[in-house]
Parts: sequence; C-alpha cells; structure tokens
Amino acid sequence: MVALSAAAAGWAKQWLDQQWKLRRDLPGSIVLHGHARGFPHVRDVADPVLIGVHRAETSAEHPQQSRADGLPRYIPREVDPELREAIRRGGLVILVGESTAGKSRAAFEGIRTQAPDHLLAVPSSREALAAVATSLSEVPRAVLWLDELERFLGPGGLTPALAAGLATKPGREMILLGTMRTAEYERFTSREPPAPGEQDRSAWLASRDVLRAAHTISLNRLWSPAELARAERFADDSRIARALGQAAAFGIAETLTAGPTLVRDWRNAWNVGTHPRAAALVAAAVDCRRAGLDAPAPHDLLQDLHVHYLEARGGHTLRPEPIDEAWAWALQPVHGASSLLIPAGSISDDPRYLAFDYLIDQPDHEPIPPETWNLLVARTDASHASRIASEAFWRVRTAFHAAVDSGAVANVYLQAQALADRRDYIQAIRILTAELDTSDQHQNPDAEWRGTLRHQIAFYHLQAGHIEQAEAAFLQLLAEAEEALAPEDEYLQVVRHNLGACTRRRGDLPGALAQFQHILTNREQHLGPAAVNTLATRGTIASIIGEMGDAAEALRLTRQILADEERALGPDHTNTLSTRHSLAGYLAETGDPGAAIDVLQALVPDLTRALGAEHPDVLDARWDIARYQARNGNKPAALRQFREVLADQERLLDAHDPRLEQARQEIEDLRTQGNEH
Repeated sequence: MVALSAAAAGWAKQWLDQQWKLRRDLPGSIVLHGHARGFPHVRDVADPVLIGVHRAETSAEHPQQSRADGLPRYIPREVDPELREAIRRGGLVILVGESTAGKSRAAFEGIRTQAPDHLLAVPSSREALAAVATSLSEVPRAVLWLDELERFLGPGGLTPALAAGLATKPGREMILLGTMRTAEYERFTSREPPAPGEQDRSAWLASRDVLRAAHTISLNRLWSPAELARAERFADDSRIARALGQAAAFGIAETLTAGPTLVRDWRNAWNVGTHPRAAALVAAAVDCRRAGLDAPAPHDLLQDLHVHYLEARGGHTLRPEPIDEAWAWALQPVHGASSLLIPAGSISDDPRYLAFDYLIDQPDHEPIPPETWNLLVARTDASHASRIASEAFWRVRTAFHAAVDSGAVANVYLQAQALADRRDYIQAIRILTAELDTSDQHQNPDAEWRGTLRHQIAFYHLQAGHIEQAEAAFLQLLAEAEEALAPEDEYLQVVRHNLGACTRRRGDLPGALAQFQHILTNREQHLGPAAVNTLATRGTIASIIGEMGDAAEALRLTRQILADEERALGPDHTNTLSTRHSLAGYLAETGDPGAAIDVLQALVPDLTRALGAEHPDVLDARWDIARYQARNGNKPAALRQFREVLADQERLLDAHDPRLEQARQEIEDLRTQGNEH
C-alpha cells in the first residue's frame, strides 16, 4: 500500500508539473491572449489581421466605410451557407483556394456569426500546437484557428488522432478551422506519397489522412456573377468600386488586399537605383516557399540567399540600397494593406518572415537557382530538408543528388531514387529489397511502408526491363489495394498506370492504349486536368499513338500537353523538359528534322541546368541532335556530334555497358553510308 501510494503521488506530481509547464508555456504558444484560460473569445477579436486575414487597402476618401477593425464591409460569398453549417456542426473544416481568394476573411466571418462565444486558440507554430491542444482539452467551447494549415502539418503537428480527440469528446463544442492554398492542398491529396524516408513519409500520410477526414470547401479566386452583383451593393466604398472595375482580371479579394499592386511594386523594385536589394530579399522568401519550406524563413537565411538573386540580376550595377533600407521597404505595408514580407514570430529574438502568399501563386516565376536548393537543404532541419530535396528532384536534379550524396537527407528511398535516376536500377532494387527484408523482421512492421517498398521495387524492375517480374508484383499490389482502398483512390490508378506500362513493353499497344485511356478518364474526374499525374497519362497516350504509327496525331497531342505543363507545372519542371524532348522526336518523325534540331538545341541548356551535364537524359538529347543532323543531310556535323557524345559515354559508363556498343554501331552505320557500290 505504501508503494502504491508513493507511485500515485509520483504520478500526481508528474501531472501537476506538466500542467504547470503548459500554463507557463502557453503565452508563447499562441498569437492572441485573453482572460479565459489564456484565450480570448471570438467576439473579442478586435483585429482579425493578427490571425491571418489579409489587411485591405485604406480608404482615405471615406474612412468611415471600413469596419472598426480596418477591414471593408464583408461581401457574402456563395460558400457561406455551407461554411456556416459546417462550423455549427463542429469538427475539422478547411477552406481551400488560391492566395487572396478571401479564405481567411470568409472563415473569420463564419466563426464571428456562428461561434462568437467560443474561445479562439491561434497556435503560433507547429511546435506550439501540442501545448495549445492540451490547454483546450478541458475547454467546453473553442475554435482552433489554423490559417495556412500546411504550416501545422508534418512531424509534431496535427494528426488524425489529435484532430479526432479535440473534435469528438462528448459534451464539448470544438471547431478546427483551417485554410490552405490550392497548391498545398493538392500536394497532400494527390494520394501518391512523395519520396521521403519512413519517418517523414509517415508524417505525410498522417497529414493526408487529416485532410481526408475534413469537411473541405473550395473558394474561387474569381467571383461568380451572383457574388459580383452583391458586391455592387457595397460600391459606395471606393475600394470595392475599384475592385469591381478589375473583376474581369482579378478577384475582388486580391484587389482589396493590394495583391496586384504588390506584384507590380516587387517587379519595379529591380530597376536601377530603386529597391533591388529588397526585391532580392523578397525573391529569396518566395523561392523558399516554392522549394517546399512551409515554415517562416529565418532572417539570416534570407539575407544569405538574397545575394545570389541580386548578383544574377546585375549586382552592383543595379546600385542596390543598404540592407537595412531593403528590409524596411520589403516590410512596409502598401496603402495600409499587406507587405511583401510578413513577419512571423518574435522579431527581436528570432526574426522570421513569410513571403506574401499572393506572390507565390504568380505563374511566371524564374526557375529556383541551384544555390537556393543547396543552401536550403544545408540550413533546414531533417524533415524540411527531405521535402526540399524531393521538390528539387523535379526542378534541379543536381541539388537532389548533392543532398543525397552528401548524406544531408540520408534515407534508403531517396538513395534508391538517386541510383535509379542514374539508371542503376539493379542497385536501387538491391538496397530497397534489403530494407524490405529488414522491415519484415520487425515485430510490428509498417504495412504501408512495406507496400511502398514493394511498389518501388516493382517499378525499378519495370525500368530495368524485367517485365514479367514487375507485372506479377503490380498485379498483387493492385489486388491488395482494391480490397483496402476506395474505388476512386489515386493509388489504384498509379498501380494501373504501371501495369499499362508492362502491357506496352510486352508489345500490346492497343491494349495499353485502352488501359491508359481509362486511367485518364478517372484522373481527369478525381484529380483534375492540370494535375501532374493527369498530364503524365496524357503524355503516355500520345507516345503510344506515335509508336502505333500516327506521328502527326502524337505531335498534335504533345503540343497541347506541353502548353498545359508549362502553365500548370512551370517551364523548369523535368516533366515539361521531357515533353519538349518528345516534341522534337515527333517533329523529326513527321518529316521536319530541322525543326527537331532547333527544339533540342534550345532544350539542352535547360536540361543541363536542371539535370547536370552528365545526366543520361542530357546525353540522349545530344545524341538525338546528331541523329537529326544525319536525317537533315548534314553527315559531317552528325558524326562530329556523335563522337563527342560517345566520348562522354565512354567516360561515364562501364566499359561493358551494351549502350556503348549500340552507340558505336550507329556511328559506324552512318560513317559507311554512301560508301557502298
């Protein structure tokens, strides 16, 4: 009894210590403070800008037209009834849309009208979420506000268990209300995991499951005719009247928050003698988000990164301003609205900044420089470094390989991916198989991780030409997935896509074409026409049509795909670069090798920048230039190009690699053409 009493006392002390620590740490874990358990009530929030609502332009002519908090009067949106009903029901609700679509404002107006007496908890960071959630565990009514929800997902962040524990406890009214940019939402809901290691992958799967369980509402950037008609009733506000005048090009919300004005100011700042250093700081912050760093970027990181952007634009010839002046200009609100850089966290102790999200969604960014990728991998923690390296795989493959080769993001999945990218499929299969065997020996093996390993091993067998082995593995994976997953789950289409590739490699082109056309219908319905997987399926269909002999149709389809990829993925995405290579091939097949040469000569520098001069795809593109030179009747140029590429292949490949013999034979065939009598 004495022992039990002592143990109980120890547990009680531990619990009390934990509660004291939470109360002590809570002020630093939340953005807004109040008198009820440390949180304010929703009705007491005087300035919603503090919780993520974008500040609007001031109206100097009619200041009375703003609400007391400085925002314009709220124009009802079409999603309001659904949103407010979801808020009344409670649980996790997510508003998804492009930057400055009005997500945060609609969400705030929803809780202001439907839950004014709830406490409002606004975590300051992902790391603060656990302490805030624990503090809410005994609160009867509360809103957990998760603006830019992606910042609260990942290791140590929101999980399905945490969300369910908050939302489903009997006798409580808990609303978890988040917003997400469309691009971030699609990253988690594509249903095909990225390539990080086991721990990061588990966090990604948990994040995906959080989003799957949420009530998701989409909010369009451009307003509907009915919404514009309602806005007309508020046109006595000069800001709204001006926004209505630009409604054909911009959404009302993005105009009110000075989004287009900020973009213009940023671009003009590069001019000589204006604010080029500030423009470089903003460019660095924008590219941090584009590269996958969803946390605010530290002051020192941005200051180091900006040098590369400034030098690339001309450096001292731009007459850049002093660094303190640059920071001040980038942080200055425009017309009382948003600023290009937004402070996040303690400005004095650990200053960190986010780029205004409207800048990130602009469609015409330059490719992220390799220096940015490399520095981000080196200067961020392991979870962010893995995601950044995975993003680099699709943009700057050299940075991806540098991250893996240096051990900065060491894990077996990325190591295998790096080997396979260099076309060493056998070694990639070997290390993944060893990892699978190790996983099988665990007492409680991770079934999803084992499934990922099995899938990737089968994929590398397919790439290596082991068709029967790959097909058998994919059929087994498909049977298991069809039993466990919903019919619309994207993973089913991923496996079917690989089975279609097996069918194609076996020579059944009509059968493969039918399979891919079925996959395309599903992906267009569930992922949308601009998703990367949808575009990849369209590219595969075009290539099969070309392989079946209709090069003209393949050329027509490929031109459409390329335009869509450049718009949806960007010109620097390696899928876009691959489609340009395919386009050259169809131009040559349809009788225009000169145009094919022009396409490839423009492509090779971009491929080299993205993949590195020694990457197999770069060597293939250079080899194809020689081929098309020969078809175009320029035999001397073709032989010279062939020999230059062969010299690089002999330096990079094993002496017994069959590709070397094939290359030598092609050169010999060209050399002897016209010499026979």
